[in-house]
Amino acid sequence: MTTAPLASTPPAAPTSPASSPGSPRLGVGPLGIAVRVVVAIGILLSANVIAGLLPAVLLLIPGTTEIVEGSSPWVFALGFVLQAIVLCIVVLCVWLWMRWVERAPIRAAGWRWGRRSILWLLLGVAIAAGSAFAAIALLPATGPVLDDSQLPGGEATPLIIALLIAYYVGLAFVQQGIPEELLFRGMLLWRLRERPALAVIVTTLAFTVIHLVSSGGQQSVGEQVIYLALPFGFALLAVGLLLWTGSLWAAVGVHGGFHVGNYLAVAFLHQVEPVTSWLVIGGVQAVLGLVLVVTALRRGKRILHGES
Repeated sequence: MTTAPLASTPPAAPTSPASSPGSPRLGVGPLGIAVRVVVAIGILLSANVIAGLLPAVLLLIPGTTEIVEGSSPWVFALGFVLQAIVLCIVVLCVWLWMRWVERAPIRAAGWRWGRRSILWLLLGVAIAAGSAFAAIALLPATGPVLDDSQLPGGEATPLIIALLIAYYVGLAFVQQGIPEELLFRGMLLWRLRERPALAVIVTTLAFTVIHLVSSGGQQSVGEQVIYLALPFGFALLAVGLLLWTGSLWAAVGVHGGFHVGNYLAVAFLHQVEPVTSWLVIGGVQAVLGLVLVVTALRRGKRILHGES
């Protein structure tokens, strides 16, 4: 008697750490959270220090000083290279940390590009830049609109204007927006995703505190503290939009858009009192961000759960 062969199901392929998140090597208790915060800050500072030291090394090469002085296109070219170096160092360090400590692919932290990623990026830019620009426009003027001679770059030739735009866009996104969001609203926020409220608090406060060393025109210790209203505000806005869209690129858009809005305000609007502008812009964006965070969590939105 013959029997028909039994239908068999091929064994499932083993899951590799590179394709599926596993147990992290470091716990997520208070110590683990503190270590991750320190690591994120350390990666960011190290990348910027390394990029900042490179020009000094290049100037040791005979003839380099003459090439990169003034508003030469080579100055901007060097700036673009340094911006890219910061981004590359951060991405490499996050990849290594995710692979060997978190035992998950870097895409789990939001480093992925989907069909709607550009939409979320532009949405973040529009909200952050629009709110910053509008806030400054409504504040009382303390001085006239700056003329071309007072703007960075000196003489406003078409080439210099184009290079300045490219440089400041690179500064807003390549050197600051993408690497900082990958670290704080990506790597760090993702690991704390099972406790969303804690994740929002930790990442927002950690991101805010590192800006104590930022230089934004502060004239005293008190102003150094008040200045923190800006990063606190757009950090909340960034995480709020990330929760609603499920995309790290929305947070990148908010971060870069904040800078774009301020650049546009400097170029086209009257001058305003700095401290007041920090409080107003930070306050407006913090309120928007808090509304987005609270409504998203009430709707059951998950941190970096989407595929955008």
